[in-house]
Amino acid sequence: MIRAVIWLVVLLVVWSCGGKPPPRQKPREVILRSEDVDRKVGEEASEDVGSMLGLIEDPKLSAYVSELGMRLARHAPRRRFSYKFGIVDQDAPNAFALPGGHIYVSRGLLVLTNSEDELVNVLGHEIVHVAARHAAARQEMGQALPTGLNWLQGRYLAGYGRDQEREADRLGQGLAAVAGYDPQGLVTFLKELEHTERLNLGASRLPSFWATHPSTSRRVAEAGARAHMVSWKRGKPIAANRAEYLARIEGLAVGGRASEGIFDGDRFLHADLDLMVRFPPGWTTMNTHRAVGALSRRRDAQVFLEHQGAGDDVEAAAAKYVEELAGSGFDVESSQPLVISDYSAFRVVGRFPGYGGHVKAVFTWIGRDGSIYRFTGAAPSMAFRKYQGTFLNVARSFRPLRAGERNKIREARLRIAVAVEGESLTDLSKRTSNRWDIQQTAVMNDLFATDQLEPGQLIKVAIEQSYRSEPEERAVE
Repeated sequence: MIRAVIWLVVLLVVWSCGGKPPPRQKPREVILRSEDVDRKVGEEASEDVGSMLGLIEDPKLSAYVSELGMRLARHAPRRRFSYKFGIVDQDAPNAFALPGGHIYVSRGLLVLTNSEDELVNVLGHEIVHVAARHAAARQEMGQALPTGLNWLQGRYLAGYGRDQEREADRLGQGLAAVAGYDPQGLVTFLKELEHTERLNLGASRLPSFWATHPSTSRRVAEAGARAHMVSWKRGKPIAANRAEYLARIEGLAVGGRASEGIFDGDRFLHADLDLMVRFPPGWTTMNTHRAVGALSRRRDAQVFLEHQGAGDDVEAAAAKYVEELAGSGFDVESSQPLVISDYSAFRVVGRFPGYGGHVKAVFTWIGRDGSIYRFTGAAPSMAFRKYQGTFLNVARSFRPLRAGERNKIREARLRIAVAVEGESLTDLSKRTSNRWDIQQTAVMNDLFATDQLEPGQLIKVAIEQSYRSEPEERAVE
């Protein structure tokens, strides 16, 4: 928690000096540490990944991904790494590797894939990053900077250099082929990824792990050429066909998970915590496993909410936290008790020293039902007065949910629909109340929007349901 605030200070000072971080020269990637250090760093970082992004708690699906990964890892270059695989609770189609062998795919990536071949090629790509110690090189450079804002989920999603990506594509396809999988799977996945990017942004870029990769179109072309040249023999898959593969990923959440809270416009609603918070209109909102918050239009201020821990004494909680901040040079300017929505609260205003100027921050603690919540609002000193009222209003908006708000909390789940004779994607979507539009449904199923479906063809759809509703059937008839 303290590291997040310290980095917030540095980041805001950079923004205040020029509106955006200055460009950095590309550093020469030199790996200084040993494989033993890689393993230690990876173990520590994996704990942060769990707390920052959250992990999917599905033993069967997690075991399936791990088994696929281990099939590939047996053919990886000989390094003394113990590979481990996990699924992060993130909607964007991401995959990343930590030093020492920790590899993660997101639930959004699983939702996007249509076959075991596709998933295997992605895992092979990440195994190469570990085996070639690409992750160690990126981590080495990252240590020259303060830890990223935890609530922004950015620390472990940084990309690699273009040459590293091409190497991971090439050798990852080789790993897949040696393990008995079709290297064409990477081509299919990259095409689906590229189409998803265009749907989201109108161009082939998605602001996620893939944003720093080489152009997706170029990767598709290069991977396609290699797939035709690689010699391989089909092995025995775990999921025998597409139907078995889809059955394994069915039920995954699509989009935001209601258990983590949802946004209804600028209002954040959380059913499990029974709370509502209103963030400033027009600000960029983000919800992570650790915190929920918003960035100002000019990117020179941010405000976010965290759960600090159990307790009822907000003043004691504030004193403890401020004491921890003292080591970073935080200077208290004012403090006062107050009441917010009939709950005891405490507010502290102060400032941090920074590069090129100070950053001011206002912290507001609210005690409710044995839990302490903490709001943090911060901006460069020169802009703080402009935003201070906004920060206070966000904290004041904290209150329990109303009945009408609770009814709005819904979430979508991946379901498998069975096409009937003469049905189009449009027809099937209407029949199943599919939340995806036709273009997105086509992309998610590796189809064209105008394709005529075969009777019995399995189609992935996103079905919306009330949060905490009874589980739906495995297939949509």
